[in-house]
Amino acid sequence: MLTKAVSTTSGPVTGVGQNGISAFKGVPYATARRFAKAVPPKAWTEPRQCTDYGAYAPQPGHLDHADEPACLNLNIWAPAAIDRPLPVLFFIHGGAFVTGGGADYDGGFLAKHGPAVIVTINYRLGPLGFLQLHRHGLGEANNLAISDAFAALDWVHANIANFGGDPNAITLSGQSAGASMVIALATLPQAKGKFIRVHALSAPGRNIMSADHADEVARRVLDELELARDPAAITTVPLPKLFAAVERVGRMIADETDTGTVFGPVLDGTVIAREPRDVFADGSLRDIPLWLGSCRDEMVMFLKSTPPAAMIRTTERQVRATFGDAGWERLLSCYRGTARPDEDPYEALLSDAFWHRPMADLARSHAAAGGAVWLSRFDHRPTLEPFLSQGPTHGADNACFWAHLPDFIDRPILKRKGGPMAPADIDVAARFQTSLLRFVTSGRPDVAEAWPQFDLAREPLAIFGQPFHIVPLNEGVRSRLWTELSASNNDKKMREAG
Repeated sequence: MLTKAVSTTSGPVTGVGQNGISAFKGVPYATARRFAKAVPPKAWTEPRQCTDYGAYAPQPGHLDHADEPACLNLNIWAPAAIDRPLPVLFFIHGGAFVTGGGADYDGGFLAKHGPAVIVTINYRLGPLGFLQLHRHGLGEANNLAISDAFAALDWVHANIANFGGDPNAITLSGQSAGASMVIALATLPQAKGKFIRVHALSAPGRNIMSADHADEVARRVLDELELARDPAAITTVPLPKLFAAVERVGRMIADETDTGTVFGPVLDGTVIAREPRDVFADGSLRDIPLWLGSCRDEMVMFLKSTPPAAMIRTTERQVRATFGDAGWERLLSCYRGTARPDEDPYEALLSDAFWHRPMADLARSHAAAGGAVWLSRFDHRPTLEPFLSQGPTHGADNACFWAHLPDFIDRPILKRKGGPMAPADIDVAARFQTSLLRFVTSGRPDVAEAWPQFDLAREPLAIFGQPFHIVPLNEGVRSRLWTELSASNNDKKMREAG
């Protein structure tokens, strides 16, 4: 049944009520011309029915019928009966900055069991959100996706009270590319005061791109489209042609550059003026509780893709560049000698290099600056593909994050079916969701005795598995070898500098 109309800064909206939850889907928070900054949507006066998911961002496989301006919308789930302002979870989806959408994440279960208000957003993807064209005559075209995310956060902060949410209790949450977006968004000066907590799952090791590299990507895309002399014409290039050019450039970038990265938040000096990790390290966000998580076998999914993802080659290349070929071989030998029976040592090394170690370093920086931080790893294998065959690889925690116990939910954009959960799935997912909702509500994911706050002496790492348990991050021969190689590399740099 339709809900009572709720007023917003753009006009009234109605959603649908079912099973004690009110859902508002496809609510416009902004609109934008191609390669221009987002602006508020055109206002309306009659109640707007927001009962179905809105258009999601153009992306590979969804280009022919894409509605670019209409993709800037969000979804809200809230308990139907609210007796006090509820904490808000503001979630940014992942998808390598080129795929996905808020429609893949039904927040009804979390809203009911929080209780909390759950928000998922769409933002511009691929070239439409990340191609840096401001140095090529399109002055606004830099970090558009980040600007979209901020516009959504700004809208939520201004309107969420009318949906039962507390605008002063917003937790920024994201997974994978969305985690990179969250980490960058949290450091923007204009976002200060509009959130109070940060939850980031599987943030890539390098979650910020240099302006020079982003400019090189843009130049190559313009060359591929034969628009070097008329860059403004890219605003009218048909989407299939634009995305095909980007795909070709992406293949070249993967083979010819050190990072292999095509898209992501960019240190452009204006929208993102400082390296986000430096902002955490200097204590600017010390008052913001931080939960950082990853999956045990992050890289399995990317190794098994056809062809293997570019990050496989680039991560090995980066480790070799940092520690030399001899250092790489020492690491690989160590991983082979300490591998579990079901573990691929090469994958484990790459997972540590690209995912686990950078997140641990961010945790150390935040803790050293006086911030409260919790670090976790998801070791459970959900009985759902691709995890059933690949183990707790990238996204395994996300599947349990959004589950409607006792079922995994469908992911319509990714075209992944849900299904019934096994008892172990329910056990681990319930613990994960309880920790998440406690973090959203109180700023800590568990009682101190069960999950200690991260500190530089003990470095506790929470393991979501059966059973849930805590291990020291800084023990083991692998950790000691990384520390030894890093110290040797730092000494070398100091000698060269002096």
